[in-house]
Amino acid sequence: MRKIIYAIGLLIMLATLALSCTKSSTTELTATTLTQEEKTLVASAGFNSNWVTKISDDSYLIEGDILLTKAQLQEMAGVAPTHNLIIGNEEHYRTTNLVSTSGARTITVRLGSGFPAYYSAGLDQVIARYNGYNLTIKFQRVSTGGEIVISAANLGRVPGGGCVLGQASGFPSGGNPSSGFTLSNNKCATSYINTADKADEVMAHEMGHCIGFRHTDYMNRISCGQNSNEGDAGIGAIHIDGTIATVTSGNYNSWMMACTNGSPSFSSEDIIALQNVY
Repeated sequence: MRKIIYAIGLLIMLATLALSCTKSSTTELTATTLTQEEKTLVASAGFNSNWVTKISDDSYLIEGDILLTKAQLQEMAGVAPTHNLIIGNEEHYRTTNLVSTSGARTITVRLGSGFPAYYSAGLDQVIARYNGYNLTIKFQRVSTGGEIVISAANLGRVPGGGCVLGQASGFPSGGNPSSGFTLSNNKCATSYINTADKADEVMAHEMGHCIGFRHTDYMNRISCGQNSNEGDAGIGAIHIDGTIATVTSGNYNSWMMACTNGSPSFSSEDIIALQNVY
């Protein structure tokens, strides 16, 4: 998953945050044209085949923020989406697969090397925020190992867009969270992620994907001023009971919106979604 920041009030696309600014690195993601067979595979997996970029022979960027392999797409193509409720412009959604808890579970998180010091403070804030809502999952920071590992790398730019801030490795599988995500450490990315609060904001969103939350506005990416359906996919886009179906125009206050208002906090609806799932 990725985050992209567009130059519309510095809104953040929280899973591929790309910033509309001058590129500070020669590293770029290069897009390759998909074959008809690949488009069919993407569609069979339940995604919008018009919202995919082929990064390499075995790497596809879905929805602008989910990096999946061909094997993962093939696995999803054999899973029929179920229980999908698509009725509103904004709802909270989860994937079919979630993290197994057996009543309670602690998920370990490790921040890799190569980050400014305030990223460490940001991660501590994220963990404290998640752990403050009496969920059946808890996050614990570790210095070695870790079920969710946050890596640093120069992620370059999205073809036709700004610089990439973050890239998640997928959604839960086998009852375990996604293995982690990468945050870009190039100058363009850190010009946005320049405080502990901004690191908190980006990490919280990516961790949300790791434990099974979809973009709140996956249907149309309205928070980014777009009208592109990301697709429900074999991973599911299941409406979370208790969350509102629509919001007033311009009120995009969720940590899982494709583009957010830049706030490192959970809205009241976010808390309902978290507590209903975990």
